[in-house]
Amino acid sequence: MQVLCLAFSIFGYLLLSGCCANEAPSEQLSPDGEWKYVTFDRNCGATTGSNLQVTVLPAAARLPNEAGNAFIADDNHGAAGSIARLEWLAPHTLQITISSKARVFKKESRTGTVEIRYVEQP
Repeated sequence: MQVLCLAFSIFGYLLLSGCCANEAPSEQLSPDGEWKYVTFDRNCGATTGSNLQVTVLPAAARLPNEAGNAFIADDNHGAAGSIARLEWLAPHTLQITISSKARVFKKESRTGTVEIRYVEQP
């Protein structure tokens, strides 16, 4: 019985993790061309609302089909018109300005050698 439960658990995990897709990716290189950030909406089906995910990675790397490694937020059921704005302040400093109405789920301060600064917009 335990083996059957384990098999169903593994199948459920694989089924759910395989159903998500990164949609509408957009990337911006750092000023020195060494890094990039990629913004995208991660769609995991009907229960997924509008969200913004950010992955920071070396310029030559491809975006993996997984959740953002630096920042994840959503529009709080439409309360936030725009979730966030991003801009490179320096070759290794990224600033993310977040709407105060957005719901933030992930907020890393560093990815690799890139420092990530956050500013809350009223």
